[in-house]
Amino acid sequence: MARYAPPPVPSRRPRFREAGTIASIVVATDNMDCFADTFRRVRTTRRPAVHRAAATPAQWASACDDMICSSDIAALKDEGAAGFFGPWLTRHGMTFHDALLIDDSATNCADFRQHGGTALCWRSGVNDITEAATALSRWLDGPLEP
Repeated sequence: MARYAPPPVPSRRPRFREAGTIASIVVATDNMDCFADTFRRVRTTRRPAVHRAAATPAQWASACDDMICSSDIAALKDEGAAGFFGPWLTRHGMTFHDALLIDDSATNCADFRQHGGTALCWRSGVNDITEAATALSRWLDGPLEP
């Protein structure tokens, strides 16, 4: 099962930490190659644990299993879920039915659902983190209606 979105700080969010033990947590981003390079470099760098009120990109990177970056695959999320997420899912023996997308775009979420996935439209700083945690818990505990 795959997760798409930068997770909150794992040490402060037990359910997100648990998800990483039974599923893949994957960042999906429309970004430049410098972001992808930095993300990969940060994932391999050990950093001291520091308490922060909000997750930093470095904390996201260390909590994630992989990344789908538009600059790596020459596609944008809003150009279609099949082209953006499909190849990663296929490479990992999954389909959209195996995946939960947490994204800030209602259009991206609707397209993901059209392909059989589960999606939650969620915006950091706007929506409460408990919404994402609740959706993740329900999805981990059993299938949600796409």
